[in-house]
Amino acid sequence: MDDDGLPLFDRAQLDAVLKPVEAAHGLPGGLYTEPRVFALERDAIFAAGWIGVGREEDLAEAGSFLRVEVAGRPVLVVAGDDLRPRAFLNTCRHRGSCVVEEPSGVARSFRCPYHGWTYGRDGRLLAAPLMEEHADFDPAAHGLSPVRLERWGGHLFVNLSDSAAGLVATMSDFPDLGRYGLADLRRARAVSYEVAANWKIVCENYSECYHCALAHPQLSRISDFRSGGRGFAGRSHNGGPMRLGEGYTTLSNTGQRSTPAIAGIAAADRQQVHYLHFYPTFLIGLAPDYVVVHRVEPLAPQRSRVMCDWLFPSEAVARRDFDPSDVVEFWDRTNRQDWELCRRVQEGAAARIRPGPYHPLEFCVHAFDRWLVEQIGDRVAELRR
Repeated sequence: MDDDGLPLFDRAQLDAVLKPVEAAHGLPGGLYTEPRVFALERDAIFAAGWIGVGREEDLAEAGSFLRVEVAGRPVLVVAGDDLRPRAFLNTCRHRGSCVVEEPSGVARSFRCPYHGWTYGRDGRLLAAPLMEEHADFDPAAHGLSPVRLERWGGHLFVNLSDSAAGLVATMSDFPDLGRYGLADLRRARAVSYEVAANWKIVCENYSECYHCALAHPQLSRISDFRSGGRGFAGRSHNGGPMRLGEGYTTLSNTGQRSTPAIAGIAAADRQQVHYLHFYPTFLIGLAPDYVVVHRVEPLAPQRSRVMCDWLFPSEAVARRDFDPSDVVEFWDRTNRQDWELCRRVQEGAAARIRPGPYHPLEFCVHAFDRWLVEQIGDRVAELRR
């Protein structure tokens, strides 16, 4: 189409998201379905943002690695001989073949299956068969392309942009969670879900409990959806607490802890669950005795993958009678209820009706939607039919 075509999105609808929550309206439906918006988000948000890709405990051994995808690009995260995690584009510097296919493992080196170029744990090119026949070939100039990697609370984050602010700067106004000892927690269980919905729908669903009384009876009996106080938002996050009901000590099938509370938390934390969304797709819930993390990976405009980790204190995981099933089954049921709701919202987005207003309980949804429009609204407004 030429530039004289009609706008794909009504600018007034985009601007309506930026109003105060009591006057704002939600995102236009096309933002959840349009392939050009999805491509724009990959470049403007996911290639320039800090994306959670795993835990430091995944790389506890020299040569241990993770193969992940960020903004549609293959990335290799590996522990060097010094155990320091590094990240590289998982792409051979010769003809661009993906070097590593396995999702995880331990390796002394990484050999491209196409022509045998071989890379060390630090990304250096170790071997390039017959390339000595190229007079000007310099192995030192052809190592794997590095990707920025930083750590927070035992989590690994990567960023494909050389110019984006560092993770510490990006999280400078993020709530202090030091009392939870996140780096010392250990993964007790991990589940990956495929969700038939756009990544934004998954994140919005996480950020409100207006739907909880109707959709999550097992949650609502333990924690009332109106409890905990008003949500809050910062430059790169939103969040808020919910209180546990009288007689309950955690979120689980029984509502009772089977392991002690996390040692460093405050007295008030023992009766609350804190929910936080670090943009774009890192979702963290902090219960008194465990932490649950959801990492959302956009796969297509109408499809996402959600990786869910349950983290407990290492001393709890080490107990012979440790069993996280009560917690995992509770969240698995809650997640599957949410994914069905997300699927229905995705189907409804195709109708592209005028979005409705936010309920005050959707303060955090509005904060995220506003952030999104601030990131890409001008470029979305330039899209033509």
